[in-house]
Amino acid sequence: MVETPLFERVGSGVRCLVCRRRCMLREGTWGLCKNRFAKGGKLYVATYGLLSAAESRPMEIKPMYHFYPRTSALTISGWGCNFPCAWCQNWHLSKVVMYSGVYTPPERIVEWALENGDSGINVSFNEPTMLLEYTVDVFKRAAGLHKTINTNGYLTREALDALIAAGMEGANVDLKGGPETYRRWLAADFHGVVDTIQYLWGRGVHVEVTYLVIPGVNDHEADDVVEAVAKVDRSIPLHITAFHPAHLMPHVPPTPVQLLEEIWQRARKELDYVYVGNVPGHKAQHTYCPKCGALLIKRFADRVVEVKLDGKRCPKCGYEIKIRGHIGHYGNLYRRFI
Repeated sequence: MVETPLFERVGSGVRCLVCRRRCMLREGTWGLCKNRFAKGGKLYVATYGLLSAAESRPMEIKPMYHFYPRTSALTISGWGCNFPCAWCQNWHLSKVVMYSGVYTPPERIVEWALENGDSGINVSFNEPTMLLEYTVDVFKRAAGLHKTINTNGYLTREALDALIAAGMEGANVDLKGGPETYRRWLAADFHGVVDTIQYLWGRGVHVEVTYLVIPGVNDHEADDVVEAVAKVDRSIPLHITAFHPAHLMPHVPPTPVQLLEEIWQRARKELDYVYVGNVPGHKAQHTYCPKCGALLIKRFADRVVEVKLDGKRCPKCGYEIKIRGHIGHYGNLYRRFI
C-alpha cells in the first residue's frame, strides 16, 4: 500500500487525479479501477509492485515501429483497467485485481532488463495507468534504458507530467474508434484521448496510435480516427489492427483483411506512416518512404528482418524518416521473469 500524490481533497472525501474519470471517493471506498482507495483524507494504491507479468518483448509487437527499431523492452504489467472493453485481448489481467502476491522492487525491473540485454522498459498488457506510481519509480531508476507505455490514453495531464518527468520517451495510444464508440461502449470521452495524444506529442514524447478494427462496433469510424491523428501530426504512425474474437465477443468474426486494406489505403492519403497489424506477412507491415515509396524497413510478424536506411534517410531520395532513437539489437526475447 503506497500513498499517491495525485489527488485533491473535496470536503470529507478525495478526488483521484490519476485518470480522466477523476473518481470522487468517500472514506474507505474504492475508485472504478479497484486499485486505489481513500483513507484518512488521502489516496492510496493497493497494488504497488504486485505484477501480473514481466517478459522481454520486441518493440515491434507493441506496436512501436518508429521507436528504437529492432530493440526489445522488459515489459511489465499490473492488474485491472479503467475501461470496460468487451473485446479486451488481455481480459485475464485487466478484468481482475489481485491484492496479494510477490512484491517486486522497482530496481529489480531495471536489473532484469540489463541482465537480459533489453534496451528499454515498457508497461503494457493491462492498462499502465493502474501501475502509475510504480511505473514512475521504475522509470526514475532506468537511466540508459528507453521507457514507454501502451495505454488507452485516459490519463490526466498530472499523470502524464509525472511519467514525462520520470523519463518516459514514448507511448502507443489505443484510439478505440470515434465519439460513438467511446460514448456507447466505454462511457468515456473520445476527445480526452485525442487530447492525450496531442499533449504527449507537444511535450516531445514519441507517439504511435493503434486502432483495433472490430466488425460491427467501431469499423464505421475509421475516418474519425484518421482525422484525429492527422490533425495532431501527419508523421504519427497509425497501426490499423485486426480483431480476433476474445472476452465477451467470441461471436464477433475476425476483421476481414480487405476492410483493413481499404482503411489503410484511405489513411495513407492523410498520414505518412500507416500499418496493418495482426496479419503476419502483409505488405503493410513494412515501412515505405513517404516521398518516393521505396521499401525501407521490412518486418515479419513481430520482428524487423531487413533495414535499408542510410542512417535515418531513404537511400533512394534522401527523405528523412521519422524514427526516435537508434536501430539496435534484440535481447533474449520472450524470456519470462514473472
